[in-house]
Amino acid sequence: MTYWGVLQKGGQMLLGDPVEAVLSFDRDAPADQLKAVFPADRIWEDISEVYMYERGKGVFSGIVDEQNTRLTQEGIFVELVCRSREALLLDSEAEPAAIKRPSLESIHRRLLEPLGFAKAVGSDSIMPGEMRVEKGESCWQVLSSFCGEYLGTEPYVDFEGVIHCEGIEERHMKLDSVMSAELCRLPYKRLSAVWKQGYGGGYDTQYRDPEAPVERRRYISAQNGGNPREMLEKAKEGSGLLTVACAGSFWPLRGARADVDVPGLGRFRGCAVEKGTYYRDKNGERTRLTLETGDRDVADQKA
Repeated sequence: MTYWGVLQKGGQMLLGDPVEAVLSFDRDAPADQLKAVFPADRIWEDISEVYMYERGKGVFSGIVDEQNTRLTQEGIFVELVCRSREALLLDSEAEPAAIKRPSLESIHRRLLEPLGFAKAVGSDSIMPGEMRVEKGESCWQVLSSFCGEYLGTEPYVDFEGVIHCEGIEERHMKLDSVMSAELCRLPYKRLSAVWKQGYGGGYDTQYRDPEAPVERRRYISAQNGGNPREMLEKAKEGSGLLTVACAGSFWPLRGARADVDVPGLGRFRGCAVEKGTYYRDKNGERTRLTLETGDRDVADQKA
């Protein structure tokens, strides 16, 4: 890995090899986080951004939340605590407003462009109705709500700082060099049935997972309750987790599905990555991933 810093006063700085680095991903958290400690021969200038590359390919880019300098018996060390650029949207409050006929272009102009995001990719359709931005909502909350309600997608920011609202592209990876693994069954996460509200107001359409071990039900409204098949699929996938540690680096992880063979536990294919952490220290590089191992075979029926 190669680490570059952007100086607050201008210019760039090659940061060198860290004595330790931890890069974390969580599917349910908008921003990735990087913590890295570098040896130094003096106090560094203020660093505003960090870029992380692997063999010339961008792995992480983000803003510096903390820059801590420590003097020990071994010398001077600089710790950088960073988050990916989604943090700018999380930390910034959106101006309260009623946006009539909202569109990605209007959201970008009002909320994203002032924060330095020059480009947002997604549908250019103008939506009917009105979208209310309440006092205290972050720019991320507004963008995420718009994408979820109107576009049916989840937003993210890529390495170049472009906001993507067209959906997360699924990618496949092959894991190898397994160092350790743990397989967990979580039957409490499984749903047996989801009932969806019909046009008459009653919950008369049932979608089932016939393999669920016990009865656990959900009821969703016709307007904004979500996709019942997806609810069953996600519950089924999340009912089994494989935590695996592999030598080396496996990144990026957002939208990734992994194949891995674990001696003694089995072969796992197409597992969604729920969490992941890359470590670098005196023992080398390794990546610890949490994978959903449930299958995607879900049946449904009309009540």
